[in-house]
Amino acid sequence: MSRLVRAATSISVITLGSRVLGLIRDRLMAQTLGASWVQGTFLLAWTLPNLMRRLLGEGALSASLVPRYARLRITDPAAAKQLLEDVSGAVITILTPICLLVAAASVLIPTDWLPVPEEGGADAIRLLLALNAVLFIYALPICLAAVCSGALNTLGVFALPATIPIALNIIWIVALIAAKPLGFEVDTEIATLAAWSLMVGGFLQLLIVLIPLILRKELGMPRLGLPKRGTTAFAVFLAMGPTVLGMSLNQISSLLDQLLAYYLIAPGAVTYVYLANRLLLFPHALTAMSVAVAVFPKLASEADDLVRTKMRGTLDMSAAATILVTLPAAAGLILLADDVVNVLFVGGKFGGDDIAPTVLTTACLVAGLPFLGLAQLYARAFYAVGDTSTPARTAAKLVVANLLISVTLLLTTGMGTAALTLSSTITSICNAAILSRKFHRHAAPNNTNTLTKAWVRSLIATAAMCAVLPLLRIAPDDASLLMRASGNLMLPIGAGMLVYVLTHIALGSPELRALRRSSKSKSKPDSKPQSNTRPDTQSESDPDSK
Repeated sequence: MSRLVRAATSISVITLGSRVLGLIRDRLMAQTLGASWVQGTFLLAWTLPNLMRRLLGEGALSASLVPRYARLRITDPAAAKQLLEDVSGAVITILTPICLLVAAASVLIPTDWLPVPEEGGADAIRLLLALNAVLFIYALPICLAAVCSGALNTLGVFALPATIPIALNIIWIVALIAAKPLGFEVDTEIATLAAWSLMVGGFLQLLIVLIPLILRKELGMPRLGLPKRGTTAFAVFLAMGPTVLGMSLNQISSLLDQLLAYYLIAPGAVTYVYLANRLLLFPHALTAMSVAVAVFPKLASEADDLVRTKMRGTLDMSAAATILVTLPAAAGLILLADDVVNVLFVGGKFGGDDIAPTVLTTACLVAGLPFLGLAQLYARAFYAVGDTSTPARTAAKLVVANLLISVTLLLTTGMGTAALTLSSTITSICNAAILSRKFHRHAAPNNTNTLTKAWVRSLIATAAMCAVLPLLRIAPDDASLLMRASGNLMLPIGAGMLVYVLTHIALGSPELRALRRSSKSKSKPDSKPQSNTRPDTQSESDPDSK
């Protein structure tokens, strides 16, 4: 189990650099374009290919590929190599014409065929189509990169795949900084330059994870064409259908939120939803996603046991760890949301009337962080035992429910974009509750008492942390950026984390003791052989989350 914890820790450390660069990128975008119709249009255009990346690439395809690839690496390495070549070739065969057709359609389609928002009007639609033509190409290399990343994770190479978002962020940041010196003065021109930087970054990400597989001779020339019936590659893609639905709730909900904001509020309001999601993903990537990515190969290896005793223990430990790290992150971000928004984004064209809606939208979304993490953990547990239909059916129902709740809250509460993110939190809670209940009823009964105690301990420790945080905000509102960052963020966060950990120590939390034991053994070699899901492990880092 120490390997699991160390892998999750490595993911968090490496991902932190990417997330910091991502926040710098978002700060530059907000200050350069503001909450304008240009910014909202760019974000909406980016959402569609990014959705393909998350679902078809690192989401459904990885979830379907990794267990099969891990088992073949043990029994038949040559067949494992062929599987990668077949899957990579199929991705190229399927996505290339789709991306090219969508790009061509975006250039040729008449603008009056699409609904026109009040803000920006026809200019917004023309920009949306132009950006879409560029950004949709991005989906091809990034989906291939996700396949390669999943293979490297299975081989025990975690650090390198975790760096690929860093490459994308650097290229994007450089493009924004260089925009005006290069003569890009108009907002629409800057948005177009950012789109091209994304496409270039996508191909760079692919090269970063493709070259190591080629050098290791784990991947040869992709086999173009659709997988043949009866092959392992065919089974991978066959399992993807329900898996796409199962993993799509959060991504599709985010897309719907942005569409509703774009047309029912204003195109610029998409910025508030986007920034809220970015602030959610920062702690989510460092906490819950790190645990989910690290535990998935282990769950897959333990799923063959009919009794699943080890799997129950692994899942209970992972759920307790998810609660341990996500609950204080959510509470802290809600309490400090105003300072976070002011420090990270305010400046240039972003400020004034943009602050309050961003803070409220963020608070409503971040409240669902623990449940989002638990839902993703249990979804991966279903995939590990070969059940893709249960998460799919649950997600399909909740996508519809989220849309209905969003529209109802939007039309009745006057909350603006906060109504959209509050709906997402409600559906995350429902998703976690449903998946947990169904998995433990049919696949692996858990120790309910264990998780209840984990919740109680973390709630007590979080309450103690929350009592301290407001008292440590020492910088006045008119202080400099550095003073506000240090006095209203770093100091409260550091002290709050200390209070949280000390409270858990006082409560004798077993999950915290497990983390401490794993940390102490980090430098010691394991006496037990490696998990058979990672036969060629050379690194104990891990990775994912973009």
